[in-house]
Amino acid sequence: MFRLLESVEIIDLTRPILMRASQPLPTALGFLDAIHLATALLWREGRQEDLVSATHDTALAIAARASGFQVVGTP
Repeated sequence: MFRLLESVEIIDLTRPILMRASQPLPTALGFLDAIHLATALLWREGRQEDLVSATHDTALAIAARASGFQVVGTP
């Protein structure tokens, strides 16, 4: 559990994240889920590193998978 927490990074909500969240995404999402996905997309683009998305939200999981993320926590 502590190893997982060591790899978590908190990212401030910024204008670029809000702008990306307001653009079309692979599937329909609520605003908060869109912010989560937009943050992950921008982080991946900026760092050129893969992320694993952990969620129990089915809609977010579908959108994250459609965006090329590995997803854990949902069937």
